[in-house]
Amino acid sequence: MKIDTGMGVVILAVLVFYLRLIVLQRERIKQNKRATEAASTKNKGKKSAQLAATRYSIISPKKSDRVIGIIGVVLIILGVLFYAKIIPPELLQSYWWALTAIGIVAFSWLFRL
Repeated sequence: MKIDTGMGVVILAVLVFYLRLIVLQRERIKQNKRATEAASTKNKGKKSAQLAATRYSIISPKKSDRVIGIIGVVLIILGVLFYAKIIPPELLQSYWWALTAIGIVAFSWLFRL
């Protein structure tokens, strides 16, 4: 597989996406650690310390963020279909990477703390 400009842009977008997830996970760990320490200093017991540190999802609760994430997934799928030349317009097939990169960035909007 040859790496051209479009593939480089998509690889860069994926790297930005993963770096964003790494930063979010680290921030979540720090928040949970602070919450656990705060709960344990109040001497409320083990259960309250565990409940304060429990947060399972980094998916945004806002509907607008979820809509942007879904639009991102659709753009990624369209970009892949243009790259595979399944969708016929020749003019758009050369810009498959733009749709895919924008879709990846829009999909990363779905994740928040």
